[in-house]
Amino acid sequence: MTLHRPAVVVVAWFCSATSAAAQQRHYTCQEAAQVVVAPAVTDTQARWAFSEIVGCPDGPAAIATRWRTTDNVAHLWTWNYLIRDQRIAEAAVEVARDAARPTELRLVALQTLISYFDSSRTMELSYLRNPGPFPHLASVTHPTTRVGTQPPAVDLRARVYTVSRELTTDPNPVVARAAKAIWQALTDDWPALALLPAGTVALENVCGQKFRITNHNDIDLSFQLVIGSPYHPKGIRIPSQASRDMTVDAKDSVQLRYADREIASAAVGPPCHP
Repeated sequence: MTLHRPAVVVVAWFCSATSAAAQQRHYTCQEAAQVVVAPAVTDTQARWAFSEIVGCPDGPAAIATRWRTTDNVAHLWTWNYLIRDQRIAEAAVEVARDAARPTELRLVALQTLISYFDSSRTMELSYLRNPGPFPHLASVTHPTTRVGTQPPAVDLRARVYTVSRELTTDPNPVVARAAKAIWQALTDDWPALALLPAGTVALENVCGQKFRITNHNDIDLSFQLVIGSPYHPKGIRIPSQASRDMTVDAKDSVQLRYADREIASAAVGPPCHP
């Protein structure tokens, strides 16, 4: 009978080393979580904890707790680019909606939610503080790929869109403007997400081949005016709560389309008089 003692020894040593490494990693994650949720930490502690916590199974839970207990924007902003997890997203939603939290922190929460809508898109904080007249999303060169133990829920994109729309009426004007910019940019890039309740968009004939399109929504919208057959669409953008007149070469009627669906139609009217 032959005994392979060296092989047994090697396997035992490997298992022991693996167990020791796992135990050490467990202790490291525990310590990192304690630092993350602590009310006050030094910059050195923070840098160490931030580098460790994203690789820990309970890391997202600790980060979510930190969102609810700190006003340190720099710390939270860093994690936005390191890991994605449903618990962090939920915490960001809470902070964005909480009028009692500092303005800058709420802006970071809104920025974080953009990344949960699409990890390859963002808006710079400097832009969110003072959005321009034509909001747009910037591209992220290296989007986050690490996902926590609770991946983002399938309905999170729709919730982010809803939060941005709801916060346009926030009593804090800075937050309201930032939310409006995000809502507008998301709508422009993903128009199918927009809800257009009955009566909020109107197409009517003024006279002859002149038509009036009215947008009663609180957001600018881009439409297509389709003229007869064959398919001849004309793009038109209508600011919120505004109307525009268009004269087109239509024989019978025109259709108004939004996000590849017909939302209104109108027939050519009697000739226009000077």
